[in-house]
Amino acid sequence: MLAVVAAGCGAQERGGNTDGRPDAPDRPRAAGLSWAYERVDEVDGELIDGAVMAPDDIWAIGSDGAGTDGRFARGHLLHFDGEKWSRKPMPVEGDPALSRLESLGSAGIRLTTAEGTSSAPEKPRHALWDGTRWGPVRNAPAGPLTHVEVIAPDDVWALRGDGKVTHWDGDRWTVTPMPAQNVVALAGSAPDDVWAVGSRTTGPGIGGAGGQVSQPAAMRYDGEKWTLTKTPTMRFPAPVPPEPFAGFTEIDVASRTYALAVGQHSFKGYDAEENPDPRPSSFTLRWNGSRWTEAEPFPGACAYRRPVIRDGDGGFFMDGNWHLAADGACTKIKKPRLPATGGVRPESQQQLWLKRIVPVPGTDKVIGFGTVDVLQSGPPASKAVVVTLKR
Repeated sequence: MLAVVAAGCGAQERGGNTDGRPDAPDRPRAAGLSWAYERVDEVDGELIDGAVMAPDDIWAIGSDGAGTDGRFARGHLLHFDGEKWSRKPMPVEGDPALSRLESLGSAGIRLTTAEGTSSAPEKPRHALWDGTRWGPVRNAPAGPLTHVEVIAPDDVWALRGDGKVTHWDGDRWTVTPMPAQNVVALAGSAPDDVWAVGSRTTGPGIGGAGGQVSQPAAMRYDGEKWTLTKTPTMRFPAPVPPEPFAGFTEIDVASRTYALAVGQHSFKGYDAEENPDPRPSSFTLRWNGSRWTEAEPFPGACAYRRPVIRDGDGGFFMDGNWHLAADGACTKIKKPRLPATGGVRPESQQQLWLKRIVPVPGTDKVIGFGTVDVLQSGPPASKAVVVTLKR
């Protein structure tokens, strides 16, 4: 499990630089970063997700303990009203094993729950927070959402589970035709800098001697229209395996001059036992403001770590609880110890796991939701926590 696992979130518009790195912040970067506990639950449990509608309207979802089959033992919501955190009941029925909160800008916060497993979800249920109350989802994209990018409260892009891209303009959601139909991820940094990636089945590099079924596709929205950008084509050397395919699987965008797209080049099978199978490969490409090129490793200890969310200053929070600043500095984020209360002993070993990190719109605040595993003599403990970033 990663020490930090997060999903995408909107960011403020940034100006572009020309050095191929994320835009540098206007203010000096602090010498070190650390997490500080804002809330620690007294009972054992975990927070698994969170979403922000406004600085005084923040939601998290969690559970006290866990059932033997992986379901929530006692699921609940947690709400911050600008002054204090308070528990709220779940607005949907059932005993979910999966839950997710997603900010949709001014359209609200959508809660999705399901029973079963992540690979075979059952009985999905949805509820929408409109800023005042939880209610049925009436004016929101249908089905599950795999990626959401909140550029502004009235400028939200969402990727549905069926691969359709839809946009919120403050009044309604509109499905948007895309240059390539197989879209698997999206991200953006500004109203005129939104990306969607996946694969295409027509155009350069399809068929022919290499027999490629698909090639990577990267589409950019410039504020007016979506355009398919030129990306390197992938081919296996002879003998070519049957049905080779290539495509992007994820994208992270820091600014107009810095985006990273990760993809895979593989095949569906091999029909000649006398020939060794070629190795499927992954690849990472970088957008420098004008074209896609092979990406170099990140600096220092961030070399082979994965970005999980933008930090609001042109850098990234990385997996494993690291931070990559706009100037290339890679530092470990310090983690605090829990206070020796509620059954936590001073000599205990502790590990903070964050499930979601979210910059709070309109502020420089960054908030995280997760759990602290406490290892000590006797039964282990897990504390649901909310943390804030100290710069």
